Amino acid sequence: MKLGEKIKLVRKHRGLTQRELGERLHLDGNAANRIAQYESGFRTPKESRTKDIAKALNVREENFFTRAETPEDIIRLMIWYDWEHGCGGSVPIDTILLFDDFEEVGCFLKEWYSQKGKLRTREITGAKYLEWMLRWPSDKEND
Repeated sequence: MKLGEKIKLVRKHRGLTQRELGERLHLDGNAANRIAQYESGFRTPKESRTKDIAKALNVREENFFTRAETPEDIIRLMIWYDWEHGCGGSVPIDTILLFDDFEEVGCFLKEWYSQKGKLRTREITGAKYLEWMLRWPSDKEND
């Protein structure tokens, strides 16, 4: 999923208009137009602006960056890919073998599968699952 599509998804999930998000970012002039340009991919926000957008939308900034430096980054990419393509959360076993810390990866995957199971059994809504995605991994101290 492209950056602009993620911004739009989260903005709508938060119930904000393009104008409201632009105002939260203190954009001058036509705030809605600037946000529309980001969402359509016509313009790409700089990294600092992307971090501001994440803060304004109350999500982890990592959701807007495509990195593959840590097990957490890789699992986040898989979670977003699954969201976009509806893969059912299946992960090839050789993907797990890419990591040195199997225990950490196993914990991440168990948490993901737990949430997917709750979504599948309608224990949580799609909106609640999206909210989990946006805050994953949760900060145990702040839960």
